[in-house]
This record gives sequence, C-alpha cells and structure tokens, in this order.
Amino acid sequence: MDLLFFLPLALLALLVLVNLFYQYRIWFAALRKQQVPVNQREQGVSVILAARNQAPLLREHLPLWLSQNYPQFELVVVNDCSYDETADLLMEWQAKDARLRVVTLEEQPKYPTGKKFALTLGVKAAAFEVLLFTDADAAPVSPEWIREMQKHYVSKTEIVLGLAFPKRTRGFLNLLSRYDAVYTAMQYSGHALSRRAYMGMGKNLSYLRSLFFFHKGYVAHIKHVPGDDDLFVNGASAAQNVRVALQPEAFVEVTPEKSFAQFWQKKIRLLSSFRYYREVDKRWLTTLILVQWFVPISCMANVWWYLSEPVWLYTSMGLFAFGWLHRLILTAVFIHRTKQAALMGWLPLIQPLHQFLQLFWSLRGYGAKPGW
Repeated sequence: MDLLFFLPLALLALLVLVNLFYQYRIWFAALRKQQVPVNQREQGVSVILAARNQAPLLREHLPLWLSQNYPQFELVVVNDCSYDETADLLMEWQAKDARLRVVTLEEQPKYPTGKKFALTLGVKAAAFEVLLFTDADAAPVSPEWIREMQKHYVSKTEIVLGLAFPKRTRGFLNLLSRYDAVYTAMQYSGHALSRRAYMGMGKNLSYLRSLFFFHKGYVAHIKHVPGDDDLFVNGASAAQNVRVALQPEAFVEVTPEKSFAQFWQKKIRLLSSFRYYREVDKRWLTTLILVQWFVPISCMANVWWYLSEPVWLYTSMGLFAFGWLHRLILTAVFIHRTKQAALMGWLPLIQPLHQFLQLFWSLRGYGAKPGW
C-alpha cells in the first residue's frame, strides 16, 4: 500500500478534526456553566421596538412588556407608517400607562424610511442609556426579562446578546424553525463567549445608547435593508464588550412562521448580511459551512475507495460516526440548556436536514441584492 491509498482516509480525518476544533473552540463556550454577573445598580432601561401594521400582536404583547418586574423602564414603540389600528391602540395604552412612549412616523413616498430609520428615531427618543430591542412578534417568557438582560452590564460591557425561540406549535415547519433558532443561538452565543462576537438577534438585543451614537447608528450599512441587529453588533463588538444572557428568564418567544415560504425568506434575509461582515468572521463561518459539507462527501468517497477493504471502510465510517455523534451530543446539551427539550427526539433527523439546507440558504443569501 502506498501513501495514495490512505489519502481519502487522511482527508476525512483532517475534516473531522477541524470540525471538532471548531466545536470545542466555539460551541463549547456556550455549553459551559457560567457565573452570571450582576449589575447591582439596576439602571433605567428603554425597551424599543418598531411596529408596522401589527395591531393584533401589539394588543397581545403590550401587557407582557409593561408588566415587567423592574423598577425603572420605559417602552418606546415606533409606529412605522401603520394604516391599521396601531395608532388607536397605542393611544389607548399610552393613556393607561405613562411608561409607554409612542413615536409616530408618517408615509413619505419620496423619502422611504424603513426599520433602521424607525429604530433610530426610537433611540433618539429613549430616556435611558441602556437600550433593549425587541419586535412586535416577540414577547418575554418571564416578567424578569429586563432584569436578567440588564444585570450583564458590568465592567466593560456595552452589548448584551439575548436568545429568541419560536413558540412551540404543531407541524414539521415549527420543528425546523425551532431547531434553526437553537442552532443560530448556539452559533452566535458561542462566538460571543469566545470573544469573537459577530451578530445578535434584534428580537432580544441590548446595547448602550452612547455606543449607538459612537458608531453613528446604522450609517455603515444604511443601504442594506436588513442588518439593524447583526450588522450593528458585527461592527460595534470587540473582545471585551459583549456578554450573553443564557438564563431562560432572559429569553423571548417569537410568533412562528405560517408557511415554508415565510421561513425561507427569513433565512435568506438574515444571511444576505453575510457579505457585510468583517473578513475574519467570514472566514470562520465559511470554514464551518464548508467543513460540515465536505465531511459527508468525504465519507461517501471513502466508502467507494475502500469498498473492497473492510478494515479501512469501517475505520472511515467510524470516523464519520464519531464526528456526527459528537455534534449531536453538543447540540443536545445546548437544547437542554435552553429549555427546548421537545426537539430532542427529532434531533437525529432534523440536524442533517438543516445542515443540508444551510448551504443553500447561505449561497442564496450571499447572492441576494445589496438592497434586499
């Protein structure tokens, strides 16, 4: 046997090792038990969201936002050119609760605004230094949400990343959507805890008002419609200024998508921001996607190459199985930690399907037009 004979096996081993290195370097950081810092000052918090024609969701979620167990906060809702019952609803609630502040935008055909403009006005209207962002379709799972997010502002912290998961409903779409949320959360929380923060989710994201103005808001990516959350974090994060709120009381639940088309579009919109990320983040994420794809491809090549050599065939399949089970176990641990246990039984099926779809979402998202 010459060296060429062992080349496929060596390549598979290398890919599995790279995958393991990534998982231990990034994902494992989100699995370790951490001591939660506590900011004893309980400084004022401005909760900010922009809503456009979302009166039913606002009617459902306003009581949850305003019933937070926190001594000093305000809820700033930007009515972004709504033409449904949003304005009347907000006026009604504003009369009942002084903590609700409403900023109203009117349609300007010659000067289209968009969510980034609406959020900028919300930040300018905010009374407090700590900003906590969410969306009309997201609601805190606990009355301690604000407190649990705010307690991470210690030392040099300027950004706190929160987690958001779709509500549990029936159907395979909901399973896929919830697994995707778990995978995404494990990704960006692991990177942040490894001092390589590259994104956050706008449905549960906090940062300082002074940081927003220091980076001139969203001006660096103003022409790109999405990115009010991930691109801002990507540009404003540093090794020491980001923390992650992994305690369940800090989570929010999101109204799930009603169709595969909505879910598909959401993924493409999110991944369309990839081209604007820092180069180091592009390299890390591209490496992950390519390795995850080349591992099964390399395994199939090994099966063909060593078909008549049972020892090396079983060695190759054992390597692949070890890598796959290792990833499965780490994901299962994170699922348990984030209280998404209903996904556990479906994990062996939904994980490879999600991995298969991830490449297509990434390619389609990267190819999306800049103004998407």
